Amino acid sequence: MKARILLGAAGLAAIAGSLLAHHSMTAVYNDAAPVTISGTVSRFEWANPHVWVYVDTARGSWDVEFASRSELLRAGWTGESLHVGDVVTVAASRARDGKNRAHGKTITLANGMKLSESASSMIAATKTGKAAPRWPNGHVRLGPEPGQAGYWANPSRPAMFEVSAGNIAMNSDGLLANIADAAKVAPFQPWAKALYEYRQRNFLKDDPMAACLPAGGPRQFQAPNGVQILEDPDRPRVFVMARGSNRNWRNIDLDGREVPRGEDVTPSYFGYSVGKWEGDTLVIETTGLAERFWFSNGGVPHGEGVKLTERISRPDYDTLRYEVTVDDPGTYTRPWTARWDLQWIARDEVDEYYCDDNNREN
Repeated sequence: MKARILLGAAGLAAIAGSLLAHHSMTAVYNDAAPVTISGTVSRFEWANPHVWVYVDTARGSWDVEFASRSELLRAGWTGESLHVGDVVTVAASRARDGKNRAHGKTITLANGMKLSESASSMIAATKTGKAAPRWPNGHVRLGPEPGQAGYWANPSRPAMFEVSAGNIAMNSDGLLANIADAAKVAPFQPWAKALYEYRQRNFLKDDPMAACLPAGGPRQFQAPNGVQILEDPDRPRVFVMARGSNRNWRNIDLDGREVPRGEDVTPSYFGYSVGKWEGDTLVIETTGLAERFWFSNGGVPHGEGVKLTERISRPDYDTLRYEVTVDDPGTYTRPWTARWDLQWIARDEVDEYYCDDNNREN
């Protein structure tokens, strides 16, 4: 299994390298190398998966990359925020390869107007102070009430790590501030810790999501655009819908069936999930996860034999609590548990985000 995972990581690196339009920002840019770029806008590409601003300066041209169009809209940008000929000053992080390419943080126009990417990482959340809504049968609603809309976003932790570890410093992509903290993340088998550290030391450049692959497993609940939960009590089943990311979704059956085993299993990004209610908590057993994706930000590894026990609850109207216990003897020395909260976002409109090259429509 170790060889398959290592070979898979190498293959994913090749895929990510071929898709230059979409990649891990952490892998390409160095936040410890700030740069200020002053010049004139020569081109403004208002597109997904990332927005680009091209700036001509006295010392050459710069290609400046910002977050997705969906995220920048939340931060107050529009497709008319910049125009060719605008004089700007950009605060950015320089590319690791030293070329005139940077990850923009803020951009200031000659009239003093300032546009920032920083606000785009968090989505304006609802703060109602109300109790969680319920279905007629008494179960807590995990999605919107009738006639309303909304979804869950802003995870309180950027990546999976063991509850007993306390707080571990890392960026929004799950890159550790101190690689020595790797041992605190989970009870890794030696080979799994080595693979996790390899991914970290390479600044997450092999991340399959950089090649537009789905955010499977717990990573659904860490995605920057959030998740929607749709409940179908007549079946009964629950859908977990990725907001953006090429519209991926996951099905959780609540009809009492067992997860398939043996020859009936075809591993996939979302596996097979069956759930049941225990009081106000939806308890889900998930198996059949493929190895070819990262089931958490930061590159926490797993094997095809992994079993997840997920617990989803809504302690109040504004909060979704997600807890997952990972049972994967081939990868970890014992089962371990991670937990984080998400915030309710009361919105009618779903941000469209399709992970393809220079998408100007969505």
